[in-house]
Amino acid sequence: MVKSLIITVGFVIFLSLAFVLLGNKNIDFIRTDNKNLGDKISASKETPFLPVTTSVSEPSAQNKDSSQEVSRMPVKKEILVLPPQKTEIDFPEKPVATSTVLATTTEVFSPVVASLPPLDEEALFKAVVKIQCPADDGLSKYVGSGFVLKGGIVATAAHVVQNSAGNICDVIFPSDRRPTYYFKGAIVNLKEVARRHDEEGIDFAILKLPEIDSYIDAKAIFAEYPYIPYPVCENPKMFGDKLFHFGYPSNYADQNYLSGLRGESVVYEDIKGIKDALSEDQTFSYRTPIFSSTYDETKMHPYMVSRVASFYGDSGGLAFNKDKQCILGPHRGGTIGKSSGENYSIFMLMGWDKAGNFY
Repeated sequence: MVKSLIITVGFVIFLSLAFVLLGNKNIDFIRTDNKNLGDKISASKETPFLPVTTSVSEPSAQNKDSSQEVSRMPVKKEILVLPPQKTEIDFPEKPVATSTVLATTTEVFSPVVASLPPLDEEALFKAVVKIQCPADDGLSKYVGSGFVLKGGIVATAAHVVQNSAGNICDVIFPSDRRPTYYFKGAIVNLKEVARRHDEEGIDFAILKLPEIDSYIDAKAIFAEYPYIPYPVCENPKMFGDKLFHFGYPSNYADQNYLSGLRGESVVYEDIKGIKDALSEDQTFSYRTPIFSSTYDETKMHPYMVSRVASFYGDSGGLAFNKDKQCILGPHRGGTIGKSSGENYSIFMLMGWDKAGNFY
């Protein structure tokens, strides 16, 4: 009995010792595992490019308890992400865009075309004049238009002045677009003007105003004669350009109003000869050029056609290139196509070499 009790007690003591020993081993295993995990965390702090993925994995629905254990580990999520961009790189406040670089390159190889200043239309209106030349009967007058260049030079159409009974004509400046100030201008070489028109088709003439300092009547009104403050067109590439036409047309009573119309250049005209023609009212004949149309823009031609209405009295008035801001020349008047066609006007180009010899 005693012997059995001793054996039983000894067996219990043995089991207790075994349990203690086994429990200590499990604790050491857990501690060792924690120590290794801590070493991994320390390594991740020293080399943050090696993320410890187990510490940032999302907890699964089946393992909430284990996820809570992981969340209590001393591992911070921000340590596991890539380091931020280096702050020593100092970007400019406004980075240079590719388009800016290309624009700079374009400026080097392609010259920038300067934009024109606003057009001074008032200056144009002030310098377009009405012209009246005496007829042979001493009562009638040949009436047309003209425009003034610097130095008191008045440009007009040859057919406005070529039949004048004398070489002195009225040059009438406007006020509020009505002919108001009457002065006298002398036709330069009247006989040659008539010959050039009838034999060569050159519809261009010049009148000269007296020096303003010697002209008391003019000096009382102007410090200098108003003139067109723009150059003569020299670039023949003008198809499609917007044009202005100024004159004193007969559709206003007594041609007493300075009209301004807008046109568009459509074609050049060359002179291929001269022919006799009869006026529209069948009352007189006159010499006129035989025109030949061309779209050649390599040189300046004698005439240009504009898509704009024309009336008696417009002849000699100013045709002006609005887009290029330059003087085209004196209006010839008339229409192309007559009543069955479109309403066009024709005018001589002062940039044409033969016209340029006269002013």
